[in-house]
Amino acid sequence: MRDHRPQAAQELLENSLTGQVRQRAMALSQLNEQVQALLPAQSAKQCRVANYRDGILILECGSSAWATRLNYDRHTLMSALRRDTLPSLMTIEIKVNPALAVDLVRQEETKEAEKKWRKVSPMAAEYLKAIAESAPDKVKKRLEAIAAMSNREE
Repeated sequence: MRDHRPQAAQELLENSLTGQVRQRAMALSQLNEQVQALLPAQSAKQCRVANYRDGILILECGSSAWATRLNYDRHTLMSALRRDTLPSLMTIEIKVNPALAVDLVRQEETKEAEKKWRKVSPMAAEYLKAIAESAPDKVKKRLEAIAAMSNREE
């Protein structure tokens, strides 16, 4: 016989397929953080946990060079994970995913673009200072701040 009593929305979402997928994604994310903490800094940037199933941890990296480097760290990583997190871990597989390297390049380009500042030319700075002399205090401060950008080093 079916149970027709009202249920909380959170409980329904947790028990549905969507909830199971979310829980799995959160578990893999936590495992990824633990693996990142155990790897050397450069290797950690270049790889991520793709999956963990039946005692097999699958790591992805952006190139075969990084896969080779991760293979050297495989045994120390496996022993640390067995000791701390995954006692049922049998092996670690390392797969190459070129899309991961592309994502890393895009992230670096985005960071570089954010670092670049627009520079105000000295002529424009002089015009802004001249306009600021007759502007209200609030506007004057902002115009002077923009004019100061011409003096800043990149």
